Amino acid sequence: MLNRPFPSSWEKIITKNVWQYSSLPPAQQQRVLQSSAVIVAEKSWEAVKGFEVNDEIKLTIAATAALLTLGLSEPFYFDRVSTILVHPDLIENRAVQQGRLVSHETAYYSGLAWQGGPLVFSWRDALRGASRPGDGRNVIIHEFIHHIDGLDGEMGGMPIISSKSLRHRWDAIFHQRFNELNEDLDCGREPRIDAYAATSLAELFAVSGENFFDSPSRLKKNLPDVYDLLREYFDIDPVLFER
Repeated sequence: MLNRPFPSSWEKIITKNVWQYSSLPPAQQQRVLQSSAVIVAEKSWEAVKGFEVNDEIKLTIAATAALLTLGLSEPFYFDRVSTILVHPDLIENRAVQQGRLVSHETAYYSGLAWQGGPLVFSWRDALRGASRPGDGRNVIIHEFIHHIDGLDGEMGGMPIISSKSLRHRWDAIFHQRFNELNEDLDCGREPRIDAYAATSLAELFAVSGENFFDSPSRLKKNLPDVYDLLREYFDIDPVLFER
């Protein structure tokens, strides 16, 4: 797959739909293209409600996910993601525990990441997040970060980190910021990051990651210690996207 020429029509889709791509240096652009080709080829792509998953949808999701891997020294293609399911609009989901329906109330989501299962996206919101910079919202980044978070067996807000020092700082800072965020919300103060991050440490990681890749300067200003952790973990400084 990596030895095949990347179709120019595919690169045009990525350039149009993934806003960070145009700001990358040529070597990193090439890496995004190569990673996208592998992700497109290796995943099972499924749709619902008569919807059709075409090249634009696959490439937009794959290239956005590839941004997460730019700092890695070895290729990483999200091997444990076997299926990517795409809805045309918001995803309807009911609460299920141990295979049983426990609530008849339907919730609506832009994306879902199942532990050990598929990633699910609303195409409407996936495209909006990938193509529009600066609002801190990118459901593709969000759900792939949940996947990374869950590689150790649980989505608890900390990915697999080899550095003992980084693990220690990560645990202390994320707990501190999580508690501060909840205190701000309880006291009616304006939060420094989207309030959804107060749901759990896993959501704080995912929402911070969205901001890191979509509006890095704002995250760097509002939560500089979280920014520094993510920069060290992903081994990339995404401010370069904004140049």
